[in-house]
Amino acid sequence: MGFGYAPHVGVPLSCMLIVALFSRHEVRSSAWWLIAALAFSIAGDWMLGHRGGDTMRFVYGIALFFVAHIGFLFFCLCHGRIKTQWLCVLLAGYGLFSIFGLAPAISLSHLLLLVAVLFYMLISCFSLATSAGLRFSPLSRWLFVAGIACIVFSDTLIALHEFMYTAHWLYKSLMMPTYYGAHILITASVLRSGS
Repeated sequence: MGFGYAPHVGVPLSCMLIVALFSRHEVRSSAWWLIAALAFSIAGDWMLGHRGGDTMRFVYGIALFFVAHIGFLFFCLCHGRIKTQWLCVLLAGYGLFSIFGLAPAISLSHLLLLVAVLFYMLISCFSLATSAGLRFSPLSRWLFVAGIACIVFSDTLIALHEFMYTAHWLYKSLMMPTYYGAHILITASVLRSGS
């Protein structure tokens, strides 16, 4: 509030620079996946923040964040594997949320938006489940998991606010702190990572 768009760009941009300059040798060869993910996060955030009621800009924003999750996912796959138990639980939970919450709330006249949201939830589940399978030290792994979990939580608040018109207080007070915190936690994980 009151700082304009600067923190939206400044936090992930500073995290990009930190990862590029100071990431440990063990992750340096794959760090560009994270740098790309953070860059797409900046672009997606700009698109969502400047949509002016345009549904297609919302879809473009989701698409940009989808690509960011691909970056997180491939970074994790370079250093680990998908935890299938996590994936099953996440898909079950978000599948129910999508079927009984989001799908009825998003009008069929916005079918493209619904498809974009559902695919985005799918990639979010995969990136979170894969972060749990990182072969980092326990603290580094859990920092990364917490970072991706913050993104998923922030996105869930956006979905509740935008489509189901609930969670207004949580949305206003937690959405941006968890978004910023996600990038900081992921960066901290990479700085102290050890395979």
